Amino acid sequence: MHHDYIIISPCFNENKTVIEFLEKLNEVLATIEKNFLVIIVNDASTDNTIELLDKYRFSTANTRLQILNLEYNIGHQKAIYQGINYASHLDFDFAIIMDSDGEDDPEVIKELVQNKEADIIHVARKGRQEGLVFRIMYHFYKLLFYIFTGKKINFGNYSLLSKKLIDSIAKTSFIHFPAFILKLKVPNRKLIYADRNKRYSGKSKMKISSLINHAFKSFVEFSENVLLVFLRLFIFILLILVLLLGYIFYSKFIADTAVPGWASTFSAGLINMALLCFGFFVLGIMQLSFNSRNDYHSQKPIYKVD
Repeated sequence: MHHDYIIISPCFNENKTVIEFLEKLNEVLATIEKNFLVIIVNDASTDNTIELLDKYRFSTANTRLQILNLEYNIGHQKAIYQGINYASHLDFDFAIIMDSDGEDDPEVIKELVQNKEADIIHVARKGRQEGLVFRIMYHFYKLLFYIFTGKKINFGNYSLLSKKLIDSIAKTSFIHFPAFILKLKVPNRKLIYADRNKRYSGKSKMKISSLINHAFKSFVEFSENVLLVFLRLFIFILLILVLLLGYIFYSKFIADTAVPGWASTFSAGLINMALLCFGFFVLGIMQLSFNSRNDYHSQKPIYKVD
């Protein structure tokens, strides 16, 4: 069966929240003259989420619900990949990735379906509702990301992707979806902005510890860029060290003058910095090699279709 659009949304222990999400989708999709398949990826929820999902039915004739039950909990980002993996076997035009907690506004779908050309549309949030400390750290993370990768990451999972792009992503794997699609060389890319809604129930799950974990994963997606920064820094420090040692050699053995105390201390510091940079580079290369050997296992589907 052909679908104009599919919507992929992971959930874990969302309880009634995911039902509120589906109800809001029901209201929005009923106003759009396209047919939709909504794929909820249940990340092995341990509460009554699956029972509530099994009972739910869309009232609109143009929308159908599909539930993927994962065999075990794998986390939000990998759950998105499992949904993409399943979707790659379906017949559709575009896929929309969004969270099911209410923060991604379903009303934006009305704008997304107007797209005729872009292969990716990122939905960037206009602002964040967390505390001051979190927002400062979030901006610091975005600054570091730009320094190490040369790219700005100001959007999350909420996005629209073409069928050919979904098929391409399904053949690989990722641990951070926004960073992964950011590095894809896609000429037809568009960015729109939308307000961030409040969660349907409870507080946001995004804490400072979650942000740090989120940041690490995004850097892993650009590991080659990060490693290149450490390699360049190592070479730069090495050049300064060679010049400094040349100065020390000249002062002691040619000019026959006393070597300044700062020179030895500075040299030792440079050596330690060079060793650290080189160590990060070597460890990064080893991690990349390990990840490449495990890509095949990451692609295996672990879902059951209900």
